[in-house]
Amino acid sequence: MDDVGDMPSPSRPPAPQVAALVDRARRRDPAAFRDLFQTHVGAVHRVVRRMVGPRADVEDLVQTAFFEAFRSLPDFRGDALFSTWLTRIAVRVTMRAVRRRVPWSASLDDVMEPAAQVSGPEQVTAARETLALVETLLAELRPKRRAAFVLHVLEGYSMEEVAAILSASTAAVKVRVHDARRHIERRLKQNPGMVAVLNRSGGEA
Repeated sequence: MDDVGDMPSPSRPPAPQVAALVDRARRRDPAAFRDLFQTHVGAVHRVVRRMVGPRADVEDLVQTAFFEAFRSLPDFRGDALFSTWLTRIAVRVTMRAVRRRVPWSASLDDVMEPAAQVSGPEQVTAARETLALVETLLAELRPKRRAAFVLHVLEGYSMEEVAAILSASTAAVKVRVHDARRHIERRLKQNPGMVAVLNRSGGEA
């Protein structure tokens, strides 16, 4: 499941290079703002998309996250990586949107049947099926569980990092991830066809 996403994650520059960009951005260097955005927009877009699903306002939420981050640059102390700090802001922006609006939903029937009819190379079809399936499973999770699962399982942050991003205890994050895993495993057992979709694309439950 780690390969699922709409936008590729670009190779990150070394931490000293990012620190230099942040320092220039604090001095209102437009080129530094542009480079920071281009370097991190793929990862931020992926997190937001996984948090809210295929909603029309994903791009707006990404833009809002960067706006708030750039506005808050004077508050960035460097205690964590810039990417981690930026993810924290993106999650906060996204959670606000989730609380304000009706969560997206998708029927498993809608996911399973049309996906098999997608024309084109087999790998592209499998990737689309998996993306739709993962988004459906994520949509069933409560927002806090979904955030913890996305950040730890899909994005690869440690439990401690997720706890810092979500302003929660490590113990609470572990419980949320555990509960999310149990829900997804239960849904996979209830729908064997979902397992077949993941297996075709090389994903893991």
